[in-house]
Amino acid sequence: MKKTVLALMMFAAGGVAAALAQNAPAYLVAAYKAGVAAEKCNLNLASDVSSQLGDAVQRAEQRSGLAQGDLDALYAKTQGDADADNAGFCAGAAALVDKVIATAK
Repeated sequence: MKKTVLALMMFAAGGVAAALAQNAPAYLVAAYKAGVAAEKCNLNLASDVSSQLGDAVQRAEQRSGLAQGDLDALYAKTQGDADADNAGFCAGAAALVDKVIATAK
């Protein structure tokens, strides 16, 4: 019984994160993908670019107006996507770094 309840809770949490990702602003999703790519992919970003990306992600979070719990859930989902298919995620998300920085300026 406990395992069933736990499984249902995990499924519901995944569903909430998926729904949140579908309804989150595109600029925030892109910023999180670029941020996670900077963490999990071998992008060899220069320190100034990494800093600019961090600033851009913070601006996207503030602009979104989402609650911290929603931001955390979306970020965790993005990390999970990267973990599930690192090569595919990195190939797509790495191209977002410069775009996210330019959009935030």
